[in-house]
Amino acid sequence: MKNIQPKKILLPFFFLIGVILNAQDVHFSQTQETPLLLNPAQAALGHDILAIINYKDQWRSFTSPYRTLNVSADFAVMKKSGGNRMGIGMNVFSDKAGDANMGTTTGQLHLSYVIAANDKNLISAGISGGYGQRSLQYDKLHWDNQYDGLQYNPGLISGEPTTFSNHGYADLNAGIGWFFGDGHSTLSSNDALTINAGFALHHINRPAYSFYNSGERLPMKMIAHGNAGIGVKNYNLVLEPSYLVMIQGGHHEITPGLMFRYITQESSKYTGRKKSSSFALGGYWRVKDAFVACARYDFSSWSVGTSYDFNVSDLRTASKAKGGIEIAIRFISPNPFGKGNSVKSFN
Repeated sequence: MKNIQPKKILLPFFFLIGVILNAQDVHFSQTQETPLLLNPAQAALGHDILAIINYKDQWRSFTSPYRTLNVSADFAVMKKSGGNRMGIGMNVFSDKAGDANMGTTTGQLHLSYVIAANDKNLISAGISGGYGQRSLQYDKLHWDNQYDGLQYNPGLISGEPTTFSNHGYADLNAGIGWFFGDGHSTLSSNDALTINAGFALHHINRPAYSFYNSGERLPMKMIAHGNAGIGVKNYNLVLEPSYLVMIQGGHHEITPGLMFRYITQESSKYTGRKKSSSFALGGYWRVKDAFVACARYDFSSWSVGTSYDFNVSDLRTASKAKGGIEIAIRFISPNPFGKGNSVKSFN
């Protein structure tokens, strides 16, 4: 057999992988850098302004790369003297998968209400709604029975269903959140503590997702998430543990993580001339799927993080343990890791 490209023979296999992934939602490895994708109650929870750009390039080692881009921003509005406020936000997500460019594009608006329970605790509830579109270049799929023994022949009947359509859908999500902030006991002690946790339900309306108009609907997804910043007293070290649990249909994902952040420079408390900076290293373990190595640099209100997935699932035979690189750029104000920070800082 001549002129046959193994990659083309495998195209239907990767098409099916893409269908499964889109039925479960594609997501990012740096879980702390996609707050609105996790939970709409995160809007204005523990900050006044937050804007993030995420980009992921995955599975380049054995097929056309799966590229994912996410842009989000949220703001605190209608702030009350006691610390209560409303949060508004937006999130735009675009994913392109494989040679057939199977794509998912969504745009969502987020609304939350944050209550200051006391000087250290914020509680929030939020909803989000939006519109998504799924698309696929079906003519780029090559099936094994379209090879005539010598080469690929697009004139041969594939035997696959011919009814196919790109389509749009409405989506609805809701969640609750909690933020705890306790400032440093002294100016130089570096013992501040922040905790952020929440629970969310996604795809409450169970939108249709089948390319064949066959009635399948996207399963509802449950997410439990949390992360913390734990200052090690009298040392320039902050521990950042986190966890993420997602359940969607028959798919379960558990991702614990830990980052070690070293403070290279403290900000000046009164003059503001010196800006804080830090460097973090660590990783996440996506159970039975991948190890994610992460690095991040923070300067003042800005942060740049990068990560790489090392695949450890059964797919590693094809992927050679290579997953994907990811980049996150974040701006936050006020910085929840600044000196003397507590819930009072956001009032």
